[in-house]
Amino acid sequence: MAIAFLAAVCQSVTGFGFALVMTPLLALAWEVKPAVATSILLGTVVLFPLLGEVRGHVSLPRVSTLFAGFVVGVPPGVFLLERLDADTLRLVVAGAAILGGLLLYFSPALASGDDSLLLRLTAGAVSGAIGSSTSMGGPPIVLYLLGREREIERFRATLVAFFLPATGLTLAAFAVVGQITGDVLLLSAAALPAMAVGLGAGAWLRRHLDAQRFRAVVVGVLIATSLTVVLSATGVVG
Repeated sequence: MAIAFLAAVCQSVTGFGFALVMTPLLALAWEVKPAVATSILLGTVVLFPLLGEVRGHVSLPRVSTLFAGFVVGVPPGVFLLERLDADTLRLVVAGAAILGGLLLYFSPALASGDDSLLLRLTAGAVSGAIGSSTSMGGPPIVLYLLGREREIERFRATLVAFFLPATGLTLAAFAVVGQITGDVLLLSAAALPAMAVGLGAGAWLRRHLDAQRFRAVVVGVLIATSLTVVLSATGVVG
């Protein structure tokens, strides 16, 4: 519940990062595969309160092309989730969290304004593969949009418009392969109240907190958490 609260605060303040916070922290306290499934399930639910931001601010051709790429990336991602053992998957999760956090922190210097059909499909496919194996498919899409959606409203709305059907597709794939278990549903239900409080707290913080400083704190927590996941997977810590 505390992890869901922190992840929801991050999502509300920055517009992304729910899974980047949720998955590594939950993987420390629980088995990694149900942690990934729970993060995807809650990450889908957390988008619904943001649907009001979508109307009138979304480029449907851009979102549809990104989603087409995402569909292509999901099968190999689910294949990896099913085939990798727990410790290897923990290392993949930790590596994705560290890389994603650093890329998003330094994104103003990295984002490009170039745009093409191939680039959209590639960003979507990478997001699909990473998202369906680790739940952290946000960074490729965020980096793509940072150089192309200059208005905050359009940026946040496009993220919601993309990730709602994308995470829904991933949930369906997880259900097919048996990853949405009773324990996943139970833990997700227990976390919903804390997540709702986190969204409210994040909305308040967004009006009183410098987003760049908050992002720096989040990246620091991500790296520290992910390094702990790495040490746990390699047997350095129990």
